[in-house]
Amino acid sequence: MTRRALFCQLDPQVERPELRRFDTNPLREAQRHRSSLVTAALTILRAYHIAGQPDAPAPLGSYEAWSNRVRGSLIWLGEADPVLTLDTARELDPRLEASFSILSQWQSAIGQEAVSVRDVIDQATQQITSKGQGFASSPRHEFSRPDFREALLVIAGDGGAINSKRLGKWLAAHQNRVIQGLSIQRDSISAGVQRWRLIQQEGHQYVRAA
Repeated sequence: MTRRALFCQLDPQVERPELRRFDTNPLREAQRHRSSLVTAALTILRAYHIAGQPDAPAPLGSYEAWSNRVRGSLIWLGEADPVLTLDTARELDPRLEASFSILSQWQSAIGQEAVSVRDVIDQATQQITSKGQGFASSPRHEFSRPDFREALLVIAGDGGAINSKRLGKWLAAHQNRVIQGLSIQRDSISAGVQRWRLIQQEGHQYVRAA
């Protein structure tokens, strides 16, 4: 949905916005002045067309006609580019945030080595032992990469553990999707086990680790 909707937010800065009263009714006003509003909108579109659509924005995939006409007209008039709100929508997308968290933690913990799902889980759940405080305190066991483990629990958690089958399905569903220049791709199959590799983009070319 992040690429199919424009982000709009109205902040009334009151605790109970549903109780506000207004002197006018925007819907009735729009209906009352519909003809003049439609005429004004069509005049803008026509003027932009006659002007040769100067400084037309780069097309937006699947919405080229709207981008060329409506979006281009608004920018031509000096208004803000409505497509810029897509960046805000992406930042607020929890699924995208979870995916990027996994890829960035993967890059830090594993790099671009080809690994199996079990290897990924082992890296995320690896523990370190630290000395306890005090004379009689027992050693403490902590996860060495808690952020990586938490990121995987979000998408493949099962009773506090990382479910390998769920993680494998997530990788298959999200393979080749580029997020902040990173993506997961299928690599080789070893002893019947699928291996995965993190790919980092450099410009438009993927760069594999040597």
